[in-house]
Amino acid sequence: MTPTESPPKSRSTRDRVIRALLFAAVAVSLVFILRDMDPHHLWTVLTDADPRWLAVAVLANVASQVTRALGWNAMFTESRIRFPLLVRIEFAVQAAAAVSPEGVGEFVRVGYLLREGVARTVTVTLMMVRKFFSSLGLVPFLVVIWWPGSRVPGWAVVVAWAYLAVLTVASVLIVRVARTPSAPAREGRLRRIVFDARTSLGPVRRPRVFAEVGAAGLVTRVLDLVAAAAVAKALDLGLSAAVLVLVLLSIEVSNIMPTLPGQLGTFEAAVLGATAGVLGQAEGLAFALVFHAQQVLPQIPLGMMTMAGNSFLRGRSKRSST
Repeated sequence: MTPTESPPKSRSTRDRVIRALLFAAVAVSLVFILRDMDPHHLWTVLTDADPRWLAVAVLANVASQVTRALGWNAMFTESRIRFPLLVRIEFAVQAAAAVSPEGVGEFVRVGYLLREGVARTVTVTLMMVRKFFSSLGLVPFLVVIWWPGSRVPGWAVVVAWAYLAVLTVASVLIVRVARTPSAPAREGRLRRIVFDARTSLGPVRRPRVFAEVGAAGLVTRVLDLVAAAAVAKALDLGLSAAVLVLVLLSIEVSNIMPTLPGQLGTFEAAVLGATAGVLGQAEGLAFALVFHAQQVLPQIPLGMMTMAGNSFLRGRSKRSST
C-alpha cells in the first residue's frame, strides 16, 4: 500500500468498531464511578475557581507548545526551518488533534513540513523521536511516586516502574537503530524507507542535539506539572506533588489507547483514576474537566488562526502567480 492510498475498508471498519467499544467502556466506567455524584456540588466547585490561577495554567500550556517547537528546532540541523513557523505548526497540530480523529494532527505536521522540503519519512521518524523524549521527560518526576510516604496506591507504583522499564527497552532499541546505517545492498522500497528513517536520526546522534531535545522534553513536562498544580490551586484542591505526577502519568499511559478527538472520555477517566481516594467525585471530575479544558481550548483558536492564515497566504500566492 502506497502512502497516498487509503487503508483497506475492513481495517477502517475494525478501527472504528474498536474505538466505539473503547468509548462505550469508558462511558460506562465514568457513569459507574460518578453515579452518586452531586451535580450541584460539581457546579459549585467549578464556579468557585480562581481565574488568576486558571490564567497561570493556560499560560503554562501555551508556553509548553513553544518548548515542543524548540525540540523540533533542535532536530532540524540541516534543513533549517524558521522557529516561528515551527511554533505555528505546533499549535495547528494540537488544534487538529483536538477536533479531529486520532492521528490527524500529525498528518497536518507532515503536510506543513513537506511544503518546507522535509520528506515524510524524516517527519514521521522525528515525530517518534520527539514523542520518546517527551515520555522520557516525565521520568525524573516519578521519584515522588516511589518516595516513601508518598501515599499513592500500590498500582501507581507498579505502573511507574513498568513505564520506566518500557522506556529503558525503547532507549536500547533507539541506540541500536540510531547507529549510522550503511546503504542497502539491494534495491527495494521498504529497504529505502528504513534507510531514510535511520539516516534522519543523524542529528540526534550528536550530543548537543540529544541534550537540547531532552531538555525541551523535560521543560515541557515541568510546564505540564505547573499547569496541573495551577488548576488544583484554582479549584482549592490540596493535591500533593505525587498525585499531580500520577495524573500526568495516567494521562500519558491513556494516550496509547484509541480515543475520540481531544482524548474525550479517556482523559477524564485517567484523571479520575489518579485522584481516586484523594478527591471526592465532584472535586475529581471538576479537576479533570478544567485540566482537560486548559489543555485543549487555548490551542483550538490559536491553531485555527494559524491554519487559516497559511491557507490565505497560499491562496494569495497562487493568485499572484497567475
